[in-house]
Amino acid sequence: MFRKSLSVVLLGVPFLFGACSDEPDEPVVPTALIIDRKSFDFGDWEVGKPPAEQLFTVRNASPGNVESVSVSVEGSDSFTLTSSTCEKYLAAGMECEVRVGFAPRLGGTHSARLKVGGASSVEQTSLQGTGFAWVEVSSLPSGTRVVAGDGSFTCTQPCRQAVRKAEVTLYAGPEGFPAWSAACASAPRGGCLLRLDASKSAALETWVPLYQWEVRRSRPPVTVAPLANGSIVVLDALSVTSLDSTGQERWSLPLSADWKLAVTSDGHISLLRYNGSVTQYDSDGRVRWTYRPQESLFSKHVVADGMGNTYVLTSKVTSDTAQVLKLFALSRDGVELWSAIVNEAHLTFSSGLGVVGDGSAVYVSGSAYNRTEPPPANPVFVKNFVQKLTPAGVVLWTKEVNYGEVSFAHTGDMSSIIKLVSPPGGLQASWTDPDGKQLWSAQTPTGQGPGVVDTFAFPPNDTTAPRLLLGGHELRPGTDTYGRGWFADMGDRSGLVRGSITYIDSPYNDGAWVSSLAYTSPARQVVVGGGFGSSADSATGFIRLYDPRTLTLER
Repeated sequence: MFRKSLSVVLLGVPFLFGACSDEPDEPVVPTALIIDRKSFDFGDWEVGKPPAEQLFTVRNASPGNVESVSVSVEGSDSFTLTSSTCEKYLAAGMECEVRVGFAPRLGGTHSARLKVGGASSVEQTSLQGTGFAWVEVSSLPSGTRVVAGDGSFTCTQPCRQAVRKAEVTLYAGPEGFPAWSAACASAPRGGCLLRLDASKSAALETWVPLYQWEVRRSRPPVTVAPLANGSIVVLDALSVTSLDSTGQERWSLPLSADWKLAVTSDGHISLLRYNGSVTQYDSDGRVRWTYRPQESLFSKHVVADGMGNTYVLTSKVTSDTAQVLKLFALSRDGVELWSAIVNEAHLTFSSGLGVVGDGSAVYVSGSAYNRTEPPPANPVFVKNFVQKLTPAGVVLWTKEVNYGEVSFAHTGDMSSIIKLVSPPGGLQASWTDPDGKQLWSAQTPTGQGPGVVDTFAFPPNDTTAPRLLLGGHELRPGTDTYGRGWFADMGDRSGLVRGSITYIDSPYNDGAWVSSLAYTSPARQVVVGGGFGSSADSATGFIRLYDPRTLTLER
């Protein structure tokens, strides 16, 4: 229904009083701006190159004009708006063009949004592109390789690789101590860190292996001990052998029974036989003297001080129900200087022997049990103990302690180890000062290994502060099968601190383990002896001389 307008004429001019109509106002038609695609991938583009460009078309898909068109790129500075014909006004059905450039600042995947506003809703297109940089390994020593940290490539000779990441870390192999060119920033484990804001060139200038040499043996070493002249003495189940500083055999003597070894400060080698007799050899393998006890003894431990004296701890059965320890000291010429009896209960067993470097004190550790009546009932445990004696064998004090396996340093410090066997292994350890005061007791973090402990040692001379060096093997989860061997510096008087772990893989893929450890002096290289296979069934033994940085380099 429509109504006409009412009007009158005033002074000859019509005047409209008003008009009204039942017709509704026309609806507002929404405007729409459309980009010709919802997404676009620029693909790979080299970092540092002029931008790759792509043209996008914007169309006004609405019946009305759009009065204010705005175009922007958001989300990454690797994408830029390089040109646009999209002015503020865009008539209905008309088109304009936008050009977007992709110039990545770093390698890796980048994304952004092309946004067009001015219509009823904002239209946007997803943008993506991947930046890459060329990484050139310009040189590397013969026999080495360079490996990308993400495993994406390996170079055994100079090479050039496209890397699609913001940064990459290069590592040298085999494991060792690399020196990289100036283009590299330092990274953990001796790596070369490259930030890929442009193509980069790096050189592996020098490389030093973790260990300088390896000698294979038919049996795992029981003891490895360095001499002052740089040679190394090796004791195994079949022989005692001297190796020079390059691992070449100097001499070897066959053995027919269970022996123990100690090296004196003047380079002599004291070998303790199972019956308590001691034979000393010079550094060239010639016999200097032999000491034979006048009574029946069972050998336990042998050590030497910095004065050339040898100390022997034996077990002596005194009756059907009693056993004591006998300790005696031998001069550098094989003369008995003194002896002492250690008797803490009916049955006294030894667990360790130590001597201060200058010979000013001797330490004996052991355990004591009492017999019960009537025999043969099991003995009753009394205590674990440490005893300190003077250079003449007089007891200064005896203290009860709780410990497992024991090792003494040249300072009189003592460390005790209790092995945690279940994978991934670990240990409980304690450290006691020369006066028998416990400085700390700690356990490695649960579930963090580093493995089962097979051996531990202190530096062999009195010019180096005591540090705790441990070695052993891993057990593969859920089995008794050996995995890798390992060794590490595990702290000092200040506490149990797990250092860098060095792992040893078997070339036979049958596991490995570390049976003996020693520091050389004064270079502090690490002599490592062990076996491939397991301690119960070793396929072969080995000896390696490791660079001293092995204990400190993060890997």
